[in-house]
Amino acid sequence: MKLVHSRLSSAAPARRGVALLMAFLVLMVVLAICAQLQMSTGAAQKSANNELGVQRMDLAIESSMLEVMDQLRSDAEDSAGGAGAAPGAAGPPTTPPAGGAAGAAGGAAGGAADEPVDSHEDTWGKPQRTEINQVELRVMVQDEDSKLNILGMLCPDEEQAEKAYQRVVKVLDTCRQGTTEDIDAGDAERMASGMRDHLRKRSNSVSPRTKLLSDTEEEPDTGLPLTLKEFASIEPFKPEHFREYRDDRGKWVHSIGAFLTVYTALRTGESMIAPTTAGPLPAGGAAPGANPSGGTPSANNDGTNPGQNGANGANGASGGNNGAGGEQGAGNTGGTPGAGQTGGGSAAGATAAGISVNVNTAPPCVLKALVDDREVPSRWLDSVIEYRNLEEKKEDDAAAEEADPVYDEYGQVVIQRQVFDNLAELEQVAGVERLSGDGKAELLRLLTTQSQVFSIFVTARIVSPNDQSRFETQGPPRPGEREDELGNALTVTVRAVVWRVTSDDGTIIVPIVRWEVLDYMPLDVLDYPDEDR
Repeated sequence: MKLVHSRLSSAAPARRGVALLMAFLVLMVVLAICAQLQMSTGAAQKSANNELGVQRMDLAIESSMLEVMDQLRSDAEDSAGGAGAAPGAAGPPTTPPAGGAAGAAGGAAGGAADEPVDSHEDTWGKPQRTEINQVELRVMVQDEDSKLNILGMLCPDEEQAEKAYQRVVKVLDTCRQGTTEDIDAGDAERMASGMRDHLRKRSNSVSPRTKLLSDTEEEPDTGLPLTLKEFASIEPFKPEHFREYRDDRGKWVHSIGAFLTVYTALRTGESMIAPTTAGPLPAGGAAPGANPSGGTPSANNDGTNPGQNGANGANGASGGNNGAGGEQGAGNTGGTPGAGQTGGGSAAGATAAGISVNVNTAPPCVLKALVDDREVPSRWLDSVIEYRNLEEKKEDDAAAEEADPVYDEYGQVVIQRQVFDNLAELEQVAGVERLSGDGKAELLRLLTTQSQVFSIFVTARIVSPNDQSRFETQGPPRPGEREDELGNALTVTVRAVVWRVTSDDGTIIVPIVRWEVLDYMPLDVLDYPDEDR
């Protein structure tokens, strides 16, 4: 019998195995497509997780900012409840020091013991840590009233403007002292000169000029800055002057924005010069009839114009309190509180206003720059700084034992330090009797115990999954640990600047800078900072 061979068995040997190879190639193509789908899906998932994380951080930051604003509002209302007229309310402060400049030089007997006081001992005054929706938050508040306002260089009185210029030079020269990033005296003078030219000669400035409601046709070369960063393009300023970082030796270097500001209340009119016989100098440094709560000055205010108040057009009621005939707010001045002018018809409106630096919170370099060292020695100001760092004396030991302890951001108990309840309390600092009368009066004119403009810094951190176990076992950063150098988390820092306005109708919080993302994590300015922080 003859067998029939199949066609497959009769195929050429060279063509055998082609089907297996084709199947293998098809399998490789399918695997490549699956891998591509997996990669694209994973990337989309990571992107969505990142977007979700950013939204969680933004919501957590917004929530913490609202909480801080509520703390600032409650602090003002609680202080006003026990102090009679609140700051910014109609009429003069509750109990001004007697005797005008001469009385201020000798200290007010008794002083305004019950007037509102702002210090680092308040609820907002200490850095805080919290967690919202698995986002670690560090909240720090700086009062802008603790800083030197550079707008003093716009004062039409040349003598006062020159003094303000010298103060800015001193602050720039000493604010980074002790670090490798110290600003020498020559650079400090050139920086201050560049600032002054930018304010007074805007048509010649290299920085672009923004049209503001505060611009006047009578003084076209005078302009108000919206932020200190406007000076970044002016020589010899550099970008690192406006951020905080560590120097070559690991020491913390602060931004010049921790010592200088453009946001606080200040008048640049003739009423800023030496006090007249119109009345005594108020304790807070603001003239009766003026708006002590805040505001960018009007460049040509001579104390006769109706009071105006234009912060976001929302606070006209406060502007109406600025003397007789005060008008309501006339719109946003471009990111700064409205023009705080002296109310027309106020007899006391001609008293000095000054720059009103908070004696309880001002950094040492700012305090020492206010008055010439020959008038008020820096050694006496060192005693002032030491006084506000001493433990508060408790009159009732039993009440002190029952008081709840105060904790810092790391959960450690801190002591309650002394504060200056009023400027008259400066008389308790040793060596005050050796101060010259003129120097002492000038210093008191430039000081206050209240703050109305605040910068809120919120740093949000989401720990990466790889470091989650370490974070859960060791907890958040500990004292002395350089948190800014930790690379185990997604971190963002946001700053907001708010203006606290208190009037007879209550206290409101007005945003000046609503949301500014920073490229650094700020640290608070301490009188006696630790070397390893």
